[in-house]
Amino acid sequence: MSRYETEGALIADRYHPRFALWLSADGCELLADPRTLTMHIRPATTSDIPAIVAFTTGTFEWGDYVPDAIAEWIDDPDGMAMVAVIDGEPVGVTHTLLLTPTEAWAHGVRIHPDHRGQGTAGVLAESLMQWAHYAGARVVRLLIEDDNTSSMKQVDKVGFRRTVHLMRASRPVGEATANPQGNGVRRGPSNLVAKPGKVQDATMAMTSWASSEIGRATRGLVGIEWTFHKVTVDDVTRAARSGHLWEIGSGWAMTSAMTPLFQVAMVDTRSEDAYETFRALTDVANNRGAEGLVVWIPALDWLTQAARRAGCDVTPMSIWECSL
Repeated sequence: MSRYETEGALIADRYHPRFALWLSADGCELLADPRTLTMHIRPATTSDIPAIVAFTTGTFEWGDYVPDAIAEWIDDPDGMAMVAVIDGEPVGVTHTLLLTPTEAWAHGVRIHPDHRGQGTAGVLAESLMQWAHYAGARVVRLLIEDDNTSSMKQVDKVGFRRTVHLMRASRPVGEATANPQGNGVRRGPSNLVAKPGKVQDATMAMTSWASSEIGRATRGLVGIEWTFHKVTVDDVTRAARSGHLWEIGSGWAMTSAMTPLFQVAMVDTRSEDAYETFRALTDVANNRGAEGLVVWIPALDWLTQAARRAGCDVTPMSIWECSL
């Protein structure tokens, strides 16, 4: 049995055989006999924010998004932010949210530099899976860049398996930028034009994408910003109603609400049209005043080559999944 600290007596009243862990009465805390006190996991509170900000600010060369997101995570009615605490101080944090009633998404696992390599991330992973299970989820997923070998080893240990290989294709829009894959020259509009899709097109677009090589390679998942869930006809219908479904030649694209970036959650195209499809999406992004274009695509050679030719940088990532 994994052992975690609780303040006071052992009060766990349920045992979860899937994770070999005791749960507190509300399903949120992982508990252990206080005679083995070292660490405990609990929901994050606003009083934890200064400590979390302090150990997450410089996670990467560019910084980290956690300091800006943690307050929202704590208040998230559809999610749970948890902290690992040692001697009263948070040393790890993670956030899990329900994307649908049965699908959970985990992200933002961060460990204080002084406590890395001690299994804290694994403990947090177990806690997020417990919370997701008791919240009704049947699967939890997360996203890892393919060069992050330490994170991949960690999630593999707690039961996650890689299910989808992705590419995050991105490029600036506005002024044309030189790109060696695209010969570094300014180009005119695409030969294909992205036209707003109609609500009555939703079922056709969904069927076309689901039966395509792209839909099969993504296992029916679509990306909204940095999260992925199983797409439904209702999702596509809502996209059409809000102006986020596009007909591009014989294919389709579904976008999400524009931030400074024009983000494409789902694209359906053929190898002979892929390059012009990326160019058409770039045209829409440019016309809407976006700062950049982001398209989530499966790691198919012909699709990746088309993205690069259209001026995109591609970053390999993978979706990892654990059934609950």
